[in-house]
Amino acid sequence: MQDKQTICRRPSRPGTPPRPAAPARRGDRAPAPRMLAALLAGLLGIPAAGLAQEAPPPPPQVSGGESVGADVSGNESAKKLFTLRDLPRPDAPPAWAGEAQLGYAASSGNSDSNNVNANLLISYTAFPWRHFLGAEARFADSEGETTTERYAAGYKPEYFFTRRTFAFGFLGYDRDPFSNIESRYSATIGLGHALIDTERQTLTLQLGGGYRMTRFTDDTPDSDEPVARGAFNYGLRLTDNTSFRQDLSVMAGSDNTFTESITSLQVSMTDNLALSLSYTVLNNSFTPPGIDSTDTFTSVNLVAGF
Repeated sequence: MQDKQTICRRPSRPGTPPRPAAPARRGDRAPAPRMLAALLAGLLGIPAAGLAQEAPPPPPQVSGGESVGADVSGNESAKKLFTLRDLPRPDAPPAWAGEAQLGYAASSGNSDSNNVNANLLISYTAFPWRHFLGAEARFADSEGETTTERYAAGYKPEYFFTRRTFAFGFLGYDRDPFSNIESRYSATIGLGHALIDTERQTLTLQLGGGYRMTRFTDDTPDSDEPVARGAFNYGLRLTDNTSFRQDLSVMAGSDNTFTESITSLQVSMTDNLALSLSYTVLNNSFTPPGIDSTDTFTSVNLVAGF
């Protein structure tokens, strides 16, 4: 029995296949690409570290519009240029804002013409008050003869009862000799309400009433009359850098109804500059014979925000 036990404790019998060797651990051998890099470095006489592959640079950050002004500065300019008419926020500090537009077109050759238009809009907000002051001028001539001459200015205070509902006043002056308007003064008061107020869209309606005095360039008797005023203002940010606006205002009286429609598209370029394409329609329901009741203006302007 002891012999058998001794035999059992002996190593495995001759002819028994050896156990397989343990697999090599990672790191025991340099990877083939690294070995090739070291070999190439030795042949070229440069440090092996110089052949280490660097991580690819991160892709450039693109934000804002998909095709026009798609950069960070464009986003900043959108904040400055496209928020002038947004509804004020109760927690915002008092602030000034404004924009100035200038457009010019000229032609020469078979005919010589010049066309200049300029607009200025300034606002001051200290909730619940907001104040607007605006002015515009349009001038055109052809073959040395003036064909368009229009000037306008206005002041509008607003007082907000809530975030969306406000009262407003309006004082306005305009002169348009080619529409038979020597001078026109108006004063109105009313109420306004924002039907839509989101980060991308705003829609505001305004209704009011007041008084208007008109002096004509010809022998037409002066007009003094009560008027009703309505306005529709819609804004849409198509992208962070592109803004669309549609403004429509109507001032109706017994002698004349004046309608102004402005459709515009603004694309920001830098922190303070944008391009604006606008189409304006002005209509007076009453005009003397020989004078068109509707004027239209198409312009491409440079807009500066401040």
